[in-house]
Amino acid sequence: MEWPKVCCVLATYKRTETALKTIDSLREHLIYPNLHFHVADDGSGKTDDGTDRWHVGVLTERIAEFYPEVTWHEMNTPPGHFNTGGNLNRAIRFAKENGMDQYALVFDDWARTAPLDLRPAVDVLDTHPQVGFVRLSYWVPGLAGHALRLDSPRTHGCHIWFRLIRKWCLENPWERQTYLVSTQPYVAHMRFHDAYGFHPENCNPGEAEVGLGHQYNSVPHENGPQILFDIGACSVHSGWGHIAARANDYLAAAGPA
Repeated sequence: MEWPKVCCVLATYKRTETALKTIDSLREHLIYPNLHFHVADDGSGKTDDGTDRWHVGVLTERIAEFYPEVTWHEMNTPPGHFNTGGNLNRAIRFAKENGMDQYALVFDDWARTAPLDLRPAVDVLDTHPQVGFVRLSYWVPGLAGHALRLDSPRTHGCHIWFRLIRKWCLENPWERQTYLVSTQPYVAHMRFHDAYGFHPENCNPGEAEVGLGHQYNSVPHENGPQILFDIGACSVHSGWGHIAARANDYLAAAGPA
């Protein structure tokens, strides 16, 4: 059974050396047989390493060293402003328009530190329409749900997942948690956005993330595409290293508003 093509979106703004470390970590650790890489740039222009090269060009050249199928876009975001949501949405729509129903998102400051096999997540998203989103990174206190077993036809077995239950998370008597949707590394199916909308636009990374989460939490029923964790890989750090302080680096790179 052929594996569906997945669009691996690298969202970036400046921080060229950090972004290259992220790319190198994916080169070493990412496992999946049918990827298309897409660099989504929120208007970097030149690199911030003093060489005055083109940031998008540097990143796509590095990816092309190990994966020839790579595309890019560069937003026309003015210095001192953010359009993180618009940048992500453009990449997601690119994937959809080019026949890719699933995409994996990695920001340029999340380096993979251990092998990451996307096949179980892709398989569950492709074969179980009740699933829409698989979180690949941090577990946070207060998340509530239950474990379930789902068949994996391409690997001829099954996988154990933790399904978040929104009502339990929002009303957890020990520690309530609204942080169900995380734009830290994840894999999603287009049905998730069909049900809950795209990221809010013209805002910074945190606002885009919180806004999408609010859209998910505000739907009056819980029968739409669900959010899963891979219970086997679920841990405090889950094999990722956050290699830059986002707010400070974004503001320094953007310059005065």
